[in-house]
Parts: sequence; structure tokens; C-alpha cells
Amino acid sequence: MPEIHIDRLGSGHAELTLWELLDPAATVRATIELYGPDAATAAAWCALTANFDGRDDDYRFWCRVFSKLRKEPQA
Repeated sequence: MPEIHIDRLGSGHAELTLWELLDPAATVRATIELYGPDAATAAAWCALTANFDGRDDDYRFWCRVFSKLRKEPQA
């Protein structure tokens, strides 16, 4: 899976992160489409990798995706 870098936008205003713009529900659908029944496992790996790399915003995003995937019926 390609690495996603966090972009921060700011010029005297509060910082806005890429993760605040992404829709976890859309990511859930894309992850299911790409990984099928292994979607939750893929999201868990993304979360773990982000955590080990110290990417806190990335980690929280993927945890939300993983949580939603655990509740979604898998194909």
C-alpha cells in the first residue's frame, strides 16, 4: 500500500490536516472494494504502521476506518 503523507495547510490560521478532509466512510468502501474480506486486516496494518512511524493523525484515521470495517458486512 502506498505511504500517505500528511500535508499541513496553514498561513496564520489554524492548521488543517489531510486527515480532517478525508471521509472514513468513503475509505471504508474503497478498502472493501480493494481488499474484499481482508479489508479490516488491511486497515489494521495501516493503523499499526502509522502508529509505529509516529504518525498520530494517520493512526487515528485508520483506527476509525478499522472500527467501521469491523461493523460492515464483508463480501
